[in-house]
Amino acid sequence: MDLQLKKSITKSFSLQGLSIKADALKHLISYTNNEQDRDDSGSSQPLNERILELVDLILTNLDKSTLKGNFVDKETISNSLKELESQSDSGSIEKEAIKVISAFDVPLFHYDQNKKLFVKEEKPEKSLHGNAKSKSELFRRRYQTALQILERHPTFAAPILPNQKKSLDQFTLTPINSLLGNPGMKCVLGTISQIVEGKYYLEDLNSKVQLDLTNATSEYGLITENGIVLVWGEFEDGLFKAASIRPSNTEERQKSLDLLQGLDMFGDRPNDRMMHKLKQYENEVENSIILFSDVWLDNPTVVSHLESVFEKYVHFPPIAVVLMGNFTEHPLIGGTQYKLKTHFDNLASIIIKYPELLIKTKFIFVPGPTDPTGSLLNILPKPAIVDYFTKGFKQRIPNSIFTTNPCRLRYCTQEIVIFRDDIVNRMRRHIIKEPNPGTDLHQSVINTLSSNSHLSCLPLDIRPIYWNYDHSLSLYPLPDLLVLGDKYDTFQYQSDSGLFTFNPSSFPKDYGFCSYDTKSKTVDFFQANRIIEEQENEEEKEKEEKEEEEEEEILEEEIMEEMDETNDQEETNEDIEIKDVEEEEEENDDNDDSN
Repeated sequence: MDLQLKKSITKSFSLQGLSIKADALKHLISYTNNEQDRDDSGSSQPLNERILELVDLILTNLDKSTLKGNFVDKETISNSLKELESQSDSGSIEKEAIKVISAFDVPLFHYDQNKKLFVKEEKPEKSLHGNAKSKSELFRRRYQTALQILERHPTFAAPILPNQKKSLDQFTLTPINSLLGNPGMKCVLGTISQIVEGKYYLEDLNSKVQLDLTNATSEYGLITENGIVLVWGEFEDGLFKAASIRPSNTEERQKSLDLLQGLDMFGDRPNDRMMHKLKQYENEVENSIILFSDVWLDNPTVVSHLESVFEKYVHFPPIAVVLMGNFTEHPLIGGTQYKLKTHFDNLASIIIKYPELLIKTKFIFVPGPTDPTGSLLNILPKPAIVDYFTKGFKQRIPNSIFTTNPCRLRYCTQEIVIFRDDIVNRMRRHIIKEPNPGTDLHQSVINTLSSNSHLSCLPLDIRPIYWNYDHSLSLYPLPDLLVLGDKYDTFQYQSDSGLFTFNPSSFPKDYGFCSYDTKSKTVDFFQANRIIEEQENEEEKEKEEKEEEEEEEILEEEIMEEMDETNDQEETNEDIEIKDVEEEEEENDDNDDSN
């Protein structure tokens, strides 16, 4: 290897604060040599120049958050080269426009309280069955996420200058272990727990205190066990007597992104160069995502209505169709689960009828609570439906993805979380403090989820979660869109923090579904039975128009026949008249001759 070239490459990386390993450097040179051998363009550019240009491209597109320290190894170079190859593909934008991220692939971060930043866990525990430390860590991560948001909020932020005083509308957070001997109204951030049956406690990272909610007012969201809340109250006789309680503060998405400074907590984010192209594509191209919940494939009426929707979109296919479970009306148990394979095969036969959808639309399947995913327990995140039931479908419909519940969907620059759960009524059943009269239930649920930056604010025995994958339910930073597949009535809601949420409701309920416009970022609600009615009306109208055309044709034929008969009669009369005239002339001629 040219020593001068090696120095130039090493210097390029060092200027970016990076160090390239020997095996990575060797792989880069080898790759460029192979590319030159395969190049049919006849380029006369020197090899050294091509290598240095490639180095510049790699550094421009390199995501430093994926590195292990400051070292660039062979694997990193290999991945970077693959990305550059994909970018040269003319169809790469369409391929990159929509990505599905499994809950088990969501990156794990923890908050470093001393450095005041998030740090990625390089080797997270992958086992589904965590230990006691895993359980305590999930609560710690949730609490620290809420705490760092609160500490940066203007209402709770500490003074910047040493002698600067807080304004009257600012509050000071009091740790629980500082309540004793500290009289007066205090504000405490903590997680509600029920350590002793019938008695609720407020916990932070270091201590706990029994909570008295008798005279507390509740606003903004729903108060549930395991929820992170802000409580204003006084410590008396071993009890923290709450005067007011509400979920913790939320933070707008952009503020969180500014803090993260490029860290990808969502997963599978393209590099900056590709993101720029995707942003242009997002702004210029009109696309839609169609979403259903409770698609009962064993119900012929449901399947018929589903096909009517496919038929509606055949001339302008959506970029994706998201179908959420349950995929059977009743749970398949024992020896009946094989039927699900047949139901998916039937669905594949329907999709194949519409080549435009088959080619241009990605079909995404999110399991419901009773769908077979390898476990009879409804523990989150729920794995994808077992391959045995879907293998034949995926072979016939290559553009299909069976993913987890919840899952993440990245459309261009938009981050979307999809969650199939009857969460509205579940949270309503487990509130420990009634909200104010007139509170909108679904809005309160969304406010609570966004305040907790998490999809579950309930005890683990009520809403079980795999401890090592609790972070896959995180809503920090807030996504652009949250889709809930809930049996509750359809709704859409834009929270104060900017989180846009909608619920398509249960498809068999009134055959309702949603269409999300990716360009305008709006949602429309439709009903498949109305589509069928419209189709029937159109068919009836076409039939009537056809009958009218046939009647007009018959009428025209009758008129033409009458006209032909009239013409024939007129011609006959003319012939008779001519004959009479001729006969008369002959008679006259005969008379003249006789005379």
